[in-house]
Amino acid sequence: MALNRSEVRRVRLVDLEQVRHQQHGQEWAPHWHEEWSFGAIVQGECRCSVAGRPFLARTGDLIAIAPGVVHTGALTASAHSGAVLATMLYVPTTWLDQVGLAVPTRSGSVRDLALACQAGDLTSPEDVQAWLLRAIPLLAETLRPGSSANTDPMPGEAVRALIGRVQSAVLAGEQTVSGLARRCDVSRERLHRVLKQWLGMAPGEYLRAVRLHRAKHLVIQGEPAASVAAECGFSDQAHFTRWFKRTFGYTPGDLAQAVSRQSAPD
Repeated sequence: MALNRSEVRRVRLVDLEQVRHQQHGQEWAPHWHEEWSFGAIVQGECRCSVAGRPFLARTGDLIAIAPGVVHTGALTASAHSGAVLATMLYVPTTWLDQVGLAVPTRSGSVRDLALACQAGDLTSPEDVQAWLLRAIPLLAETLRPGSSANTDPMPGEAVRALIGRVQSAVLAGEQTVSGLARRCDVSRERLHRVLKQWLGMAPGEYLRAVRLHRAKHLVIQGEPAASVAAECGFSDQAHFTRWFKRTFGYTPGDLAQAVSRQSAPD
């Protein structure tokens, strides 16, 4: 019987996070990852938005999402089986550099039924590493410069500069939309339009996502959930837990347990 939330674990050999999403109707709030996201739709399909653009991944698709790219998603079960399973691996660039793997030049997908099926049964660190060593080169080859599918528009210089100012303001501690607009010397309307078009999220959503990413780091470092909720500006632990699960698919407690299991001696 499928769980009502995602399963998360930390894989020691490759120092990455592995998540099995298996809840029909599961949705994610806009978010991003600091690592490369590689995975597969084993069963069902995922209707996503990647950098504000529609993206549909079906059974048999391998997925690559670049670090820092905002995305959302909703899982739906396949009509014939009623089941859904998406396996995602969040891979640090340090490991990719260590093994000499070239990464895709953009986010996207490629169809490979056999590799997608294998992604549903990665039970050991060695399995995870072997799968990545096969899947990433295939994705990199398909999503290379000059490929026919590489038609995503790029923001102009003025938009890139504004996004850079927004990110700097957030890193400096700004926590309100009005404050972001003031620091970036633009109207709230201009700020909303640019972030919605190019990041796929409104300014308020962006600020909440930043707080949740900071919270995730604190949980990994062993901070109690109640302390993390207060430190990251959530009204209470229940509110924090709801948004954390909506964003990452699992709860802060799930992540803390995964970190504990990873740290335990063999």
